[in-house]
This record gives sequence, C-alpha cells and structure tokens, in this order.
Amino acid sequence: MKFNFKMVFRSFVVFFLIVVLIHFAIPKLEFSKPELNRGFGTFFNIFCVLFSVLLFLKIRTIKNKVMTIICAILNFTFLLGVLINFYIYSNKIDPQTQFFDISTIYRHKSQKNDKIISQYYVNWKTNKHIPTNNRVYDFGPFRYFIEYDIDTLNLDTKEWVKER
Repeated sequence: MKFNFKMVFRSFVVFFLIVVLIHFAIPKLEFSKPELNRGFGTFFNIFCVLFSVLLFLKIRTIKNKVMTIICAILNFTFLLGVLINFYIYSNKIDPQTQFFDISTIYRHKSQKNDKIISQYYVNWKTNKHIPTNNRVYDFGPFRYFIEYDIDTLNLDTKEWVKER
C-alpha cells in the first residue's frame, strides 16, 4: 500500500480550514456538553501538531530559499502557539468559559429548541461555581448561545413557557 502524501495533506488542509471558518463565522457555536468541547479542543490541538509536522515536510520541498525561511518561521510560530494552547488545555484552564447545565427554566412556545437554561461556570481564580441564566438554541449535538446572563423576571410570558 502506497502512502499518498498529497491526499493526506489536502484533507488536513480542508479539515483545518473548515474548522477555522466555522469558528470565525459562528463564534458562539459549541457542543452541547462541556466534555465534548474539551474533547474536541484536545483532538484539535493534536491535529494541529500533526498538521504542523505535515507543513514542515511540505515546506522542505519549496525551491525558493526566502519563501522556505518565511514558511518555516510561520510554521514554528504556529507550532509554538499550539503547544502553549495544549499546555493550557492539559492544566484544565479553558481559554473560553465552559457552561455546565443545571436545568431548563423556560422554553420558547413556537420553537422548542430555543431555551433559557440555568447554568454555572467555574471561576478559575476562586474555583467557585457562578450561576447564570443563558438563552441557547440546541440542534443535535450543537448549541448556539443567543444571549448570556438573562434576567428571567423581565421575560415576556406570552412567548415563553415555564419548564416543570
């Protein structure tokens, strides 16, 4: 069986670009469970290290010396950033806030996936749980955060149904 470097490299580039574009186009999109977010973050860090190795192998085939040096510096910077991010993930210091569900408080009458959920996040300095109410839209394994820290006392009761 012959190893096809071009096909592997192209598939890594496509996957990397898709993830980066989705992250920048829809920044409030996450998995519905924090464990899935952490798992994907760890997987993506390992993927980026492998991608950096593939880039290093690809850079060696460039004929122009100046371009080779520029690409090698950029690849080294990328790899250094990935390794720092991996260190942060391995010490369980999340670069973004991870919300843990407590309960669903309200559901939208016309859209069942639109909810207001009581959640908490852990303050990394004090290690205490801080409760908050967030409006989210769930679809499949994904969750889109519409609004953070909602005041449930000022909700329109014509649109929202209290969960039991």
